[in-house]
Amino acid sequence: MAKEVIMPQLGLTMEEGTIGKWIKQEGDKVNVGDVLVEITTDKLSSEIESEVEGVLLKIVAQEGEDIPVKGLIAIIGEEGEKIDEPAAHKAAEAVKVVEAAPKTAEEPKILAVTETGRIKASPLAKKTAADLGVDLTGLSGSGTGGRIIQKDVYEAAENQKSQPAVQRSEPAKSQATTPEVQTVSADIVKPLTNMRKVIGKRMQSNKQTAPHVTITTEVNVDKTVALRSKLNAKNSDVRFSYTDILIKMSATALRSYPIMNSSITEDSFIIHDKVNIGVAVALDEGLIVPVVSDADRKGLKAITAETKELIAKARANTLLPDEMSGATFTISNLGGYDIDGFTPVINLPECAILGVGRIVRKPIVNENDEIVPASMMVLSLSFDHRVVDGATAAEFLKKLKGYMEDPDNMYV
Repeated sequence: MAKEVIMPQLGLTMEEGTIGKWIKQEGDKVNVGDVLVEITTDKLSSEIESEVEGVLLKIVAQEGEDIPVKGLIAIIGEEGEKIDEPAAHKAAEAVKVVEAAPKTAEEPKILAVTETGRIKASPLAKKTAADLGVDLTGLSGSGTGGRIIQKDVYEAAENQKSQPAVQRSEPAKSQATTPEVQTVSADIVKPLTNMRKVIGKRMQSNKQTAPHVTITTEVNVDKTVALRSKLNAKNSDVRFSYTDILIKMSATALRSYPIMNSSITEDSFIIHDKVNIGVAVALDEGLIVPVVSDADRKGLKAITAETKELIAKARANTLLPDEMSGATFTISNLGGYDIDGFTPVINLPECAILGVGRIVRKPIVNENDEIVPASMMVLSLSFDHRVVDGATAAEFLKKLKGYMEDPDNMYV
């Protein structure tokens, strides 16, 4: 009997996954535990294993497609077994364009544009609209609360086809189409990896959705440098990094400014009880953000051990989905690349991200008007202005600066 293979939910916040590469092909024999396909979710690549034995009768979801959780991706059955027509149609409806079923009664649709101008649409609907050149601005949604779903996009696309060519929306089509690039024989053309596609979609969505504001400050980190040196001298079993120290300091500062430890939804924001710090890790193909949970409740030594383990797993591509989800604040440290300062992009639905630059020895004027050498670092805080005002963000950054200039302030 045929068995459906569905898109699994690999994390609590996962809504959809991208089909990366099919390891098995139609007609291949499959044993329990055999890897069927690689999928990408929020920059994490995972292998999906077969739970049954048989033959891969049909691949429903093609490579590069975004499939919602519990969406059908393949069918496994006995060799020579025929798939019923209803099952084939069900498979197609899960991931491909189909005609809408005739309605017995007209269902009311609610305008999907909120008062703030934000369009309520599912991730799958947004991708489908981009592929088909459909402008979401004028659509009504039939989903919960007027949310635009994939079916609404398909209906709009069919309506565009039925209208005269002069009435088609050319601007929407041009926005959804990537301009052609001229190449010469010496150019190297490489296809986008699944990770780069996910990063691109996330960054574009984050920048377009959240009104970013970035503030910066320069910090005298002489005492933080001394603290790190003292800790490393006293602990031979572990080596503390500046990122480890910043995780602890940031988590402590977030307790004083809980609004900075929040996430935004369509009509509200959530001030989190837990302080979970995401740490941006550079890989060959892009960035990945493992999460240190309950960072405010852990000691520096525990944070250091956990961070090093997470970074090692990230580079080995062995992170579990839950080790990448649930972040409430993110730190991106580019100091190791000789970067002084930058404007980091918020990792939605978080409302803020901290950018960390390198430590530079330079002359400063101290409180006695003397010119003295000091170790200076630039901190850049990007925040979502829908949730946080500039004054609050500045106070938080000032608090963090105070910790770095004198770590004893954390215990006052």
